[in-house]
Amino acid sequence: MRIVLLGTAAGLAMSTVASAQLRASVGAGAGIAGSTDATLSEGRTAPVGMAQVTRAAGPIGVGVEVDGWRRSASDVLVATGNLQLQVPSTQFLVTLGAGFGRGDPDGLGTISGTAGHVGVAYDIPLSGSKLALTVFGNGFLVYSPTRSIQMVEGGLAITRR
Repeated sequence: MRIVLLGTAAGLAMSTVASAQLRASVGAGAGIAGSTDATLSEGRTAPVGMAQVTRAAGPIGVGVEVDGWRRSASDVLVATGNLQLQVPSTQFLVTLGAGFGRGDPDGLGTISGTAGHVGVAYDIPLSGSKLALTVFGNGFLVYSPTRSIQMVEGGLAITRR
């Protein structure tokens, strides 16, 4: 329900931007996830998938992002509403977000709660098209009163701008 409300709020915010440009990315990479029962260096590595849609007017965009991490019987899924800022005169992007996350990063039971998201990305435009290769890195914290999830990831995405 939280994800639906978050998506609806982001959709309403995006629709109010009249001269906005749509940006959509799908990517994959690697990540490490763990719980706050241990340090992240004791976490588990696994493949990640990322999907993001952002509507931008100038250097500021509003959007949603979903990131998934999976390793055998352990998984983490995080969905956030984001504010994305493009550094002027560059292809460098900074993302800040909040939303909901759920998963079992260490085999000790499912955790769910409010998520925070900090990310960076760099677009490498493909000549003569609206596509770019995007190098991305994200950090997430999913808060729960008993224990929390921490996850960092990096990878490569194809982006339509």
